[in-house]
Amino acid sequence: MSKQPKKIKLSQIRLETSYRKSEKDLSLELSISRQGLNVPLIVEEEGKNQYVLVDGYRRFYALEFLGMEDAECSVEKLSSEEERIVKRLGIELHTKKRTAYQLERMINRLLESEKYDTKLIASLCGVTEETIKKYIRGSGVKPEWLKKGEKNNAGRHAYTDILHLNINEVNKDYIADKYGDKQINKNTVGVIKKATNEKAFKDIPNEHVKECVNQIIEQQSKNYETVKEIVCENSLQAKYTKSSHTFMYNLTLVLIKRIERIFSIRNYAANLSVKQKENLSKSLTNLILVLNPPLKWSDFPKNEQSPENLEDDDGESLVN
Repeated sequence: MSKQPKKIKLSQIRLETSYRKSEKDLSLELSISRQGLNVPLIVEEEGKNQYVLVDGYRRFYALEFLGMEDAECSVEKLSSEEERIVKRLGIELHTKKRTAYQLERMINRLLESEKYDTKLIASLCGVTEETIKKYIRGSGVKPEWLKKGEKNNAGRHAYTDILHLNINEVNKDYIADKYGDKQINKNTVGVIKKATNEKAFKDIPNEHVKECVNQIIEQQSKNYETVKEIVCENSLQAKYTKSSHTFMYNLTLVLIKRIERIFSIRNYAANLSVKQKENLSKSLTNLILVLNPPLKWSDFPKNEQSPENLEDDDGESLVN
């Protein structure tokens, strides 16, 4: 039962700090120094002049930092450690002031007890069971990843995505290190996740996966077709597959069409220097030699003379 707030010495309040670190909040410290403590701390009475803090850890640390000796507190009846965790968790899931790392530790602590499961925790905290499960889905994430991520304020949930990538442990560690060092963000991890689920990705040898991932990171493209191009290119480097080959074939035709459009620009073609024309002619000749075509263009079958002959994986035309 809640009582009227009363002043309690900070030295009489015990902290349960297993789930959070001492946190500095300069804006909160400034606010309290100017306006005082607007929201009382919530404590439970353990004995005479002995209390345990339930809610208000950031405020407690701010008061301590400012050299305050006491604080207004709402005093509640003593409960168990687990019940206090539920109280904190219910508040923090709704205010979203705790990090996912801290919430995960609190939920896992409750699940150590036979009394609690995800359904009960969700009910007591006023959230969906899926919300609770989200914080325990990555229970197999390596502790060293989490340690670095929490230290560098990298989001927690991307580590779960990295854990479930369809690649070997060495490459997972590589991506986790980059994420933990904040060289890549959650969106990039999401793009890598999507790329590794491509059928063509499975054809890339393990020793070349890192190179492919680096190309995806370097590209940082919002256009996923660019990422798919990287995957198919690396796949074809390893071996022939019809799907990757068809993708690259269609891409080639699109690029040729773009070149044609550029050459159709009058002020572009008409103002090419002799040297520029020589360089372009050399590059185009090299491409033609790769194909080893008939000597005369007229010798090509009629339906092969247009770069618009896009195909699907079964060789069917994509042109209506």
